[in-house]
Amino acid sequence: MLNTIREHADSWLIKSILWLIVLAFIGTIFYSWGMGGASGSGGGAVATVQGARISQVEYERTFNNLMNFYREQFGNQFSEGIIEKLDLKTQALDVLVQKKLLLIKADELNIKVSDVEVINHINNLSAFQKDKVFNNTAYQNFLKYKRLTPSEFEESQRESLLLEKIENLIKSNVKISPNDVNEAFRKENEKVKLDYVVFPDDHFKSTEKVTQEEVRSFYEKNKIRFEVSEKIKVEYVKVIPKDYESSIDIRDEDIAEYYKTKIADFRVQKMYKAAHILFRPEPGNDSSEESKKKADEEAKKEADGILKKIRGGEDFAELAKKHSDDTNSGEKGGSLGEFPKGMMVPEFEGALEKLKPGEISEPIKTSFGFHIIRLDEVNKERIKPLEEVREEVIKKLKEIKTRQKMRRVAKHIHRSAEKDQNLAHAAQEYKLAVKTTPFFSKDNHVLPEIGAAPEFFNQVFSLEDNKVGEPVQTFEATFVSKIIAREKSYIPELSDVQKLAEEKSQEEKDRIFSIKKSEEFAQKLSDGTTDLESVTKKLGLDLKHSPFFNQSDSIPGIGNLKKVKAKAFELDIGKSGWVSERNKYYLIRVQDREKASAPDPEDLKELTTRLKLDKGNSVFQEWMENLKERSEILIDKTQL
Repeated sequence: MLNTIREHADSWLIKSILWLIVLAFIGTIFYSWGMGGASGSGGGAVATVQGARISQVEYERTFNNLMNFYREQFGNQFSEGIIEKLDLKTQALDVLVQKKLLLIKADELNIKVSDVEVINHINNLSAFQKDKVFNNTAYQNFLKYKRLTPSEFEESQRESLLLEKIENLIKSNVKISPNDVNEAFRKENEKVKLDYVVFPDDHFKSTEKVTQEEVRSFYEKNKIRFEVSEKIKVEYVKVIPKDYESSIDIRDEDIAEYYKTKIADFRVQKMYKAAHILFRPEPGNDSSEESKKKADEEAKKEADGILKKIRGGEDFAELAKKHSDDTNSGEKGGSLGEFPKGMMVPEFEGALEKLKPGEISEPIKTSFGFHIIRLDEVNKERIKPLEEVREEVIKKLKEIKTRQKMRRVAKHIHRSAEKDQNLAHAAQEYKLAVKTTPFFSKDNHVLPEIGAAPEFFNQVFSLEDNKVGEPVQTFEATFVSKIIAREKSYIPELSDVQKLAEEKSQEEKDRIFSIKKSEEFAQKLSDGTTDLESVTKKLGLDLKHSPFFNQSDSIPGIGNLKKVKAKAFELDIGKSGWVSERNKYYLIRVQDREKASAPDPEDLKELTTRLKLDKGNSVFQEWMENLKERSEILIDKTQL
């Protein structure tokens, strides 16, 4: 999933996913950011921003909120590896640093949030509404569950609104000119189609083997690459939630309280089961309005003819298999399976709303073409009653409470061990075993008992010898540890790494040779002394072809590579070029180009709004970065 997001970050699908994540985070702001105002200043300072402290308590709360947020987004795919790739520790600290800077700036500019604004904001939060009216019971249940007083929560919301105000103040001055809109429309609607071949920059191998002198020279220039990293041996106690499951008692009032507070989680969306037959207009190579209109008329005529057959008693499924341009559903008799409300385009969903189960629609036009839709089944939106989700709630409460117990035990062990640095004695009080790792380094720390736990490894490498560290929370457990032995790093002699040095120097020689050879092929293609078919044949690769794409799209088969797209739109039809990006060579030829049609006023209006939003976000981030650069921000990395 992470690779997909990285490679296709500008495609319409990934943009939708990322916006869902952003919106979800905004939707939970008063569970995370908003709580900053009510946080204490306990624990050491993780950082100071212009002299204002970010406490360990604030940091841990924000980090845990981010963890929970991404755990919900990724579901079963969430793991320690994702935590590391997303760098959630840095994200959490960035959130808090930005928050402190904005609050300081708001104070300098004398920006305030009135009591009326706070009250109106809370009254309009959907979590506290019933039938679109503020419900005090839901509000009080939330405060009780979060163990907050009304004043604490209201101050946290005042802070959130203040942050929003200053952000909107920066964004409000953004202007978009007609030229900006027209250029963006052209970029989004002008399309090209490519012939291309892709190969890695190590595609070629040198026939010459490295000499001993070359190996020695490579070793002398790259000694640091052969360094044997520092190694440590760690004594640790591992506390896991499962050890405390039997001691957890879930009361009926706990279940009822959790259900009321999390009632939105038990909402079941309206679901449809439906089938369709799609007739996609085919205007051919002519992209004129007249050609498109004619293609629409032909598709509609075909749809009317098939609908007549259905009304006459012919089998819907068989007709879908023979005639539907949606081949995936067509193979299944037109079946789209079960899907939630909001998944289909508005026109399609509007037709579903008018049908009763078993009924078939007239041909409905959408951006995909004309659809004949059959509604098979509807399940209305509902809230699952407590009886239905009782076991699910109990399981969740047990998970929460066992993790809380696990953390409390780890804190007690740490406090006890701090007195004499005797971890074994402290663990014995809780009938837990102390284990010892073999020597391991930052580069090589495969320890099955600990797993891929960046929090653990980041901490232990920052500890002093024989000093017990603070409890470290990971996805699966809590660890209390101390270093009991250390081996310093060193650079071995060439004779000790001869074989590795030979391999690395040969790789470097092959890499230089391959890049030179690849660029020779690419240059000949660019200056016209050879063609793409000849190059492809000599490389022993397949010549591939892309469909039409615009500058906002991810290129099918290639990905969202800006350099490749820039080169593609710079070339004329029939012309070739090349790009080196992400350790690969892309040899391309523009097969065809489709110019942007005249913009519709509604399209321009929507595009202007989107450009203003994008530019506002960009301006705000740039302003934020400048503010960070001008501010004194001190970070204690040992606390992270």
